[in-house]
Amino acid sequence: MKIHYEGYFYRIEKFALENAKKEFLNYFEISENFIFYLHSVSEKQSTSLNMHYFEKDTPADVITVPLYRNFDEINKLDKNNVEILGDLFIYRKLIKYNALKYKKTMIEELQLVLIHGLLHLVGFSHENEDRLKKIENKMLEKVWKNAK
Repeated sequence: MKIHYEGYFYRIEKFALENAKKEFLNYFEISENFIFYLHSVSEKQSTSLNMHYFEKDTPADVITVPLYRNFDEINKLDKNNVEILGDLFIYRKLIKYNALKYKKTMIEELQLVLIHGLLHLVGFSHENEDRLKKIENKMLEKVWKNAK
């Protein structure tokens, strides 16, 4: 699975995001031919997207727009084809705010929103918050442990 970056991302951020993606792929086998778009968006864009998809009139740190409902649907795709899985939209200012609030680095918070967004991309939802958080925390623990 490849990340197609839209907007600005520093080299160190891309390196950290690629490491988080690798850990995600330890849990979910997804073809290297499949891609998703990672967009860095403004507050206005984030708010507009959040309103459009979730009827919330506030920006969000990450908004995921999957093209498939779950991992089973993704698994049925031809792994030899280039397939788009969806889009993740991140709002950097809120990510930075959350990093400070939760005493994390900006890199750690970027990795968190990527893992969180990818879990939504393969069908995890907040309807089963415990399951989502459990797997998210397991992945992040490994990502952050390997970074030190």
